[in-house]
Amino acid sequence: MNSKISAFQFYSIMLLTRLLTTLTYTPKYTEEITVSDMILQTLFRFVFGIIIFIPVFMLNKKYGVDNQKGNGAFGKIKAVIFTAVFFYFSVSTLSRLELFAGTVIFPETDVKFLLLLVILFCAYGAYLGLESIGRSAVLFVTPVLLSLIVIGLALVKRIDWLNLSPLFYNGVLPVAKTALNAVGRTVEYAVIAVSLPFITGNAKKGFFIWMGVQTFITAVIFFFVGTVLGEFNKMQLFPVYTIASMAQFSFFRGLGAIITGAWILCAFLKISLLIFLQAKLISEAFGVKKITVIAVSGVLLAAVCLFISGNVDRFNIVDTSFVKFILILVSVPILAIAELIKERVAKCAKQQ
Repeated sequence: MNSKISAFQFYSIMLLTRLLTTLTYTPKYTEEITVSDMILQTLFRFVFGIIIFIPVFMLNKKYGVDNQKGNGAFGKIKAVIFTAVFFYFSVSTLSRLELFAGTVIFPETDVKFLLLLVILFCAYGAYLGLESIGRSAVLFVTPVLLSLIVIGLALVKRIDWLNLSPLFYNGVLPVAKTALNAVGRTVEYAVIAVSLPFITGNAKKGFFIWMGVQTFITAVIFFFVGTVLGEFNKMQLFPVYTIASMAQFSFFRGLGAIITGAWILCAFLKISLLIFLQAKLISEAFGVKKITVIAVSGVLLAAVCLFISGNVDRFNIVDTSFVKFILILVSVPILAIAELIKERVAKCAKQQ
């Protein structure tokens, strides 16, 4: 891949896109654990995330980043797998945005037109390229994080420490399972694995910094959700939006609009990036023009998301933690291990 982006710009995108996953989480993801274990599972996710990424680092240390290019049959297979993963997560992200808009922002309005408008803007963002997405992320990251700080400060007086329960109240297994599901919802692992060739600077150091920062932010958000709402958070469709709406700062009454704005900015970056990567991978592996892939991806996204729109059962079928975990497992560690084996076999064959 010829496009280059600094490690700071790239991990700014990763921070905001992963933050979107946290801001839009629903109680079904944490239904098996208590509010205290919601916070604790972020540490499990940190460890699991590093473990699944070890084969990728081994691959790039041994053979360099050129192995990620879509050359040969194996390269084409990788391109198809990554493209399928990115398309699936694009559908999931857009469908969640549509669900939020249809139930919280415009509960009495058909939001299909808004959905199509979002897809159009994201396709345009993908067309502008990675550098434009990276610059946007650098501009967005400060106001988004400041908005979270403001909401956190406004919620301090609502903290009820009695809402916290003993750690591992239901055992270790539910906490570990929840953390693994969270790993599956982190498409950023696949994004980083395929993007290493066009990150300038120390991408490995940036990965660990990103892991630490986003884990800390997630833990803090879950802390406020748990201590403010307690077990009542499991009765909310979007708990983070609920606590933001409860926050009061100076003459502002309810900061739900701020979290909505942050959500929309992060969603724009995430979907634009995923569409861009689909175009980049397919164009390099099969020689298809990027603009063609962007157009086809946009049309397919519109068709699938319109089919899901307004139907919670269809959304739940698409937004499945187990499927997401399998996709991340295949696209990150398994593909990297397969590449290591392929290179090893090829090396042995040459020696013979």
